[in-house]
Amino acid sequence: MAAKRVKSVASELKLMRTLWGVINPALEESKQPQVWEKAFARIAGEGYAGIEACVNTPLNIFLGQESTAKDLLKKYNLAMIGQIHTSGYPVASRKVEEHLASLEEQLVLAKKMDCIFVNSHSGSDSWSLEQSLQFFRAAEQLAEKHQIKLVHETHRQRILYNPWVTRDVLQALPTLKVNADLSHFCVVAERVFSAALDPEWPGILQQIAHSCHLIHARVGYAEGPQVPHPAAPEYRAELEAHMQWWETLWTAINARGDKQLYVEPEHGPAPYQHSLPYTGCEVADVWQVNSWVGKHVAQRYAEWQKE
Repeated sequence: MAAKRVKSVASELKLMRTLWGVINPALEESKQPQVWEKAFARIAGEGYAGIEACVNTPLNIFLGQESTAKDLLKKYNLAMIGQIHTSGYPVASRKVEEHLASLEEQLVLAKKMDCIFVNSHSGSDSWSLEQSLQFFRAAEQLAEKHQIKLVHETHRQRILYNPWVTRDVLQALPTLKVNADLSHFCVVAERVFSAALDPEWPGILQQIAHSCHLIHARVGYAEGPQVPHPAAPEYRAELEAHMQWWETLWTAINARGDKQLYVEPEHGPAPYQHSLPYTGCEVADVWQVNSWVGKHVAQRYAEWQKE
């Protein structure tokens, strides 16, 4: 069943665009401003409000050229969400204090780019609840110290890697801000959640909704975090499940009175995207997939507002 909608819709949809799969930080050309400008122009041309880009090394393509990057973003009227990975990617440490030191270092880098907020892949999936709460409490203090908004992504490898851990964390810390990338839960649990399969799921989703400040709009399925193309008829059920989950998030964000609703199509390149053996050719163009998701979300949100 679709989420019940609030009567007064206050939130303006702000579609953001990931640079993941757009500019490859492993290539030397990724550090060239003309490469950024080409991408920014294309993103702005499709009506997006901003980008999400990594600020941690070695994935930070703007490092040392922050002023140039900010000037180009301003030229195309694009905001930036900074993405960070505490203790690197893949996770290099399981020590809470090292993750916090890494977090603070990257918050400083995000401030240099004037990020509207930071999306963090936070902590380790191996931690106890006590360790996780220790990290999150200290993380909130660091965000306040550096005067920047911080959201924590539901992501594999990290603290919020499954719905039950996320539930326990949010019960203890109801003011924690999250980025809801629900596709990760599907692959972790090997199912697309429903009230029939998991009676506790609607309650967990409501908890996430009340803490949600960003939505990564990627459609997952039971065997992976990303279907090849959500427009394909064979993934109709997965698409509709995610759309209904996102509507639940929209309802809570609107009810909270947020002026903006941030949604980011985030289908990624291989190995997230399926590819052919031997050639490595991706089975669908990721740029086109994300463009389709963005248009579908915008259309659905407009319809949802009228209901």
